[in-house]
Amino acid sequence: MDNIDSEILKNLKINGRMSHEELGRRLNISRTAIHQRVGKLQAEMIIKGYTALINWEKLGQNVKAFVNIKVAPSNFQETIKNIVQIEVPNVTIEDCYRLSGEWCISLKVRACTPKDISNLIDAFIKINGITETSTTFSLSTIMENGVVVE
Repeated sequence: MDNIDSEILKNLKINGRMSHEELGRRLNISRTAIHQRVGKLQAEMIIKGYTALINWEKLGQNVKAFVNIKVAPSNFQETIKNIVQIEVPNVTIEDCYRLSGEWCISLKVRACTPKDISNLIDAFIKINGITETSTTFSLSTIMENGVVVE
């Protein structure tokens, strides 16, 4: 992996639908060379796939929060399964991470209102094995998906 590959990744991270022709134009490299490099990055699983970036405001889910959860060690895997499968109206669990340290799990959550987050927390408390939660609301986004938000 060299600087050109890094630039390809940077551009595809911003716009995964960017054509090889446009990438070549931006990096001053032939479309064929870009095609080969992208193919190699995919074959090496450096590029695992492409996804859509969601405009959460258009969905009405303007509220972003981070929910940290402590889980009892007994039935840990079952509790995690219940956490990620939970469904609460107007709430989307966007990401889930297992942590070291004080908290076991951290979730990035989108919702329509703070009340919807409260409903999510109420649902979590009912799951056997969850011992404590802590929620932090995001005030604004500075960088997301590796891109500075303007």
